[in-house]
Order: sequence, then C-alpha cells, then structure tokens
Amino acid sequence: MKKQILIVLLVFISTLALKAAYFERVPIILIQPNGDTLHCFATGDDYYQWLHDEKNYTIILNQQTGFYVYANLVGDVLVPTTLIPGVNQPDFQLTPGLNISSEKMLALRKYMEDQVPKSENNTRSLNRGKMNNLVLFIRFSDDTEFTTPFSEVDQKFNDSSSVNAVSMYNFVKNVSYQQMYVLSHFYPAPAADQILSFQDIYPRNYYLPYSSQNPNGYQNNDTVNQRTVREHELLERAVAFLKDSIPSNVDFDYDDDGKIDNISFVIKGEVGDWADLLWPHRWSLFSDSITINDLRVWDYNFLLANSGYFSASTMSHELLHTFGYPDLYRYAYNGTPVGSWDVMAGNANPPQQANMYCKWKYGNWIDEIPEITEAGFYTLYPNQNNRERSVFKIASPNPDEFFVLEFRRKLLPFDSGIPNSGVLIYRINSLYNGNAGTNFTDVFDEVYLYRYDGTMETEGAINAAAFYLNNPLLNTFNPWTNPYPFLTDGTICFFELNQFTNKNADSITFYYSPQPISIHENSILTQDVRIYPNPAQNQISVEFSHPFDVSKSYFIYDATGREILNGIFNESKQNIDISSLGTGFYWIKIQTPGENKTYKFLKN
Repeated sequence: MKKQILIVLLVFISTLALKAAYFERVPIILIQPNGDTLHCFATGDDYYQWLHDEKNYTIILNQQTGFYVYANLVGDVLVPTTLIPGVNQPDFQLTPGLNISSEKMLALRKYMEDQVPKSENNTRSLNRGKMNNLVLFIRFSDDTEFTTPFSEVDQKFNDSSSVNAVSMYNFVKNVSYQQMYVLSHFYPAPAADQILSFQDIYPRNYYLPYSSQNPNGYQNNDTVNQRTVREHELLERAVAFLKDSIPSNVDFDYDDDGKIDNISFVIKGEVGDWADLLWPHRWSLFSDSITINDLRVWDYNFLLANSGYFSASTMSHELLHTFGYPDLYRYAYNGTPVGSWDVMAGNANPPQQANMYCKWKYGNWIDEIPEITEAGFYTLYPNQNNRERSVFKIASPNPDEFFVLEFRRKLLPFDSGIPNSGVLIYRINSLYNGNAGTNFTDVFDEVYLYRYDGTMETEGAINAAAFYLNNPLLNTFNPWTNPYPFLTDGTICFFELNQFTNKNADSITFYYSPQPISIHENSILTQDVRIYPNPAQNQISVEFSHPFDVSKSYFIYDATGREILNGIFNESKQNIDISSLGTGFYWIKIQTPGENKTYKFLKN
C-alpha cells in the first residue's frame, strides 16, 4: 500500500505546472496573409524566443511567403515546411519540440551580452538604500493611447497598502529584509487615471521581423544587429521627448555611478512573435550616450503592457538582474537545476523568494552563511521573514563547492507559489555565476537543488525537493538516500541530515552528523545484491541476486569521500581485491545507467 501511495505521489509531482524564468506558452494570435487567424504560443527568454502549437510543434515565419508554417530541423537550423498550422497536421511528418541546439541559444545570449561594454564604475553591489525607478510609456504611430487605468499599472509597481500587497516595491522590500526600496515614477505624468505616452514615428510592424508581407520589418534577426539599432533608436527618441519633464530634484542615481539606476520602458501591445524584440527583457542602452539630468541612460527593463506577463513577477525578476542577480535556469531541455523554487528560475505570481545563497552573494542582503561542522541539532527559520538564522552551509572535499540549507515555508506574500514547505538543500559551485551558461563541458550550474530521483544522469522530480517530518520521499540525506549528496564531478560526500521536524511550524530543526549514521548492511540487501564478508580483510565478494544485461561499474570511497578503487562487474558474482586498503570504513557505489546505490563495509 505504501508503495502505491508513493507512485501516486510521484505521478502528481511530475504533472505539476512548472514555469521557467523564460516565459512559457504565452498565447499569441497571428493573422496569416490570406486573412486566417492563427492561435499559437510563444516561449523563450530575453535572448531567444520561438512559436509553437499546443502540442509543441515548432512554428516559424516563412519570410518568402509571409505565412507562419511548421518548422523542420536541418542540421542546427530551423527551416520552413509547406505545412500550415490549422490547415495541415504535422503529427506524422515532424517531431514536437524541434529547436536549435542549446549551444546556439547560448551563443545568441552571449552575442547580446558581449555588445554591452563593461561598466568601469559599478558600486551597485551595495544594493542598500532607496532607488527611484523611472517608468516611461511608449506607443507606436499606429496605436491609440493606453486604455489600461494608470492606477492598475501603479499598483503593479508601487502598491504598499499592506504587507501582502503584490508589487515590485513590496517584493524588493521583502526579499532584501527592508534594506532596499524601489519607488517608481511615471512619465509622461498621468492625467488623473489616464496613462499618457510618447508616440513613436514608426508603426508596430517596424519592430517585427521582415517578411514578404512585412517589408517594413527588420532583417537578419538571427544576428540581432538591426533589431538592436531599431530598439535603441526607439528608446532614444522616447528619452529625448520626455527628458525635460523629468524633475532634477529626484535622485535617480542612488549609487552615484553617473547613470540612471533603472528605467522601465512600458510598451503598449502584446509580445511579438518569432525571435522578436517585442519581448520582456533587460538590457543596456549602450549605442549612444543619452542623458537625463546629466545622468547616462544605461540599465533598462523592456516591458509589454498588454502581455499576460506584465506583472510584479516579471518586473521583480528583471529588476533583480539590475541588482546583479543571474538567471538560474538552463537553456533548452537540458534539465532544471532550481525550477519553480526561485524567482530567478521560475516566475510564480506572486513572485517567489530568491534563495539565501544568492541573497548573500548577489543581493548583499545577508552578511554571512554560518557553517555547520559539529554533530548536533540545528534550527532554521523561514527564508522570507528572517535575515538571520535562516541558512547554513556544509563544506565538501572540493574547496570550490559546498552545500547550503534553507527553510522555505509556503506563506503569503512571496512564497505562496512554491511547491511545498520544508528544508531545501542546494549544491553551490562557486566557480560560476548563475546557471544560464551551463554547457556541461567547462561551465556547470552555480546553484543546483537536490530533488527526489535527481542524479548525475537523471532529472528527477524538481518539485519534490523539500525535506520535512513524515515526508514519505525526503526525510534523510546521506550517501545512500534518494537523492544523495554528489558534487559537480559526481564525487559522493559523506555526511548525514535527518530527524527533520514539522514543515508547518515557525521553524524547522534537523540533526547533522559529519559521518553518516544510517548503514546499509548486506543483510538488508538480499533482494538486490549481497556484499560479504563484512567486515572484510583482503577481498569482498559482490553477488547480484539476478543476472544483468547492462554494464555495472563500481567505485570505492574512503571516509573523506576520496575515490580509492573502481572497476566493472562482468559477472553476477565477482571478488574485489581490497588488500591495499587501510583499516576503516569504506563505501562502494554500484552504478548502472540511471541508477546508483551505495553500501558501507568495514576493512579490518
């Protein structure tokens, strides 16, 4: 019965909606050249977006015909087919999810980032004080004035009417533990509840990709160049029109670096379509030296006012970039290192908290992360409301990597959208900044969250990551649990966390031991494998209960986690020479594709 409950629980966890920091399944309505209406979705982040249907078949614009058609992948290039969404079925001719490689997505991201000159005087790492955010409204030449009430937009930015008010102001105040305040100012100044905006000289289609049906659009969008020119010139015209109305007695440079701290350009209309500049993003106005009250315009957030993602969550994610926070998602479908537990990896609405490690490193909003070194009971308080006593770290054999523990409680206002309450355990690789640059060759995740069934080879259930009392999946963390403490290179770390208390209390306590307490003796392994004798002297015998048709490898580690021996099992019963090992406890990890099991034995 218990096994059946676990299976049902896992199925439920795997079906929970998961939104990455890039936006997923934004509804888009397009008009084909023949007048047909196409309902589809857009997915992507600041640097790369694509269209797809509800079954995830990729759609692209055929620039020669102007029609949106299903795409095929040739090499690492998406090419148009003759199949038209809504007219032709792609099921038997194409594969869902076709897209360019994650390497190419990373290259597009790097290309945009490399265009921005590095700041010579950046003191924003202080991230403490009061920032005045400048909000400028823009519409295109073929647009009428905004119809959204100003009070509705002001609420998203500035609402502080209660501690639970969902606004960018309240989020920054909360996530920084009342050390950072961001008040937004709007120009042109509204007329009562009516938004007033700068009207550009070009229509909306000027900022959409070129096709035979849109000769006014920009070309070469894969290289970003023409897109950049049009975007920056739009913003420069808006600033030039509005700059004289912006008062000089408001401090828009709280860190005294000679630049406007942040500008939010709010553009009328929906998000665009294929690889489009009309997509929420953060960037810098580096093309020309444009100033407001002798301060250079630099960092900005580009927001679409009519989009379903014009929300405090989107604004807060983008503003944390301004404070130095990196993205914590990976590109394409290469796994989910953090998932919906963090505002820099997944957008809940209301936005969820940032993790404590990033609050320390990037936000400068906590002073230290205390290290656990001795066995004993330790207590954590919830991340959202506690600047102190809310985080611990545990060292690893690698000086560049360590473990971080925090308590996340599912509570209003800014953690009501997380999957569960409990202790989260992260692996931190301090050699890297964020996760978006992960390529698994020479760059890895900075922040990885352990989750049920998550291993070096498998994704696991990212929403099943909270440890707490009576959790049937996660209540102990050691080298032979699921999950287990592994480093970036697969090294197993030998410590134990157990005896977690109730997840719904104001704090949660757990027991830490620098040496694992639980031991998997061979007497309880008869269904899988028998390891004997234990204790052993010169050799151990490993006997599998069933013949195997896939290769099994083994790795033997000493008490510090250092790999001592390794090899491959060729038979269902095999002896391993351990005569060269010193007296003491050792661990043998038996590895098959998609599964690792670790057992403890004693060498006399």
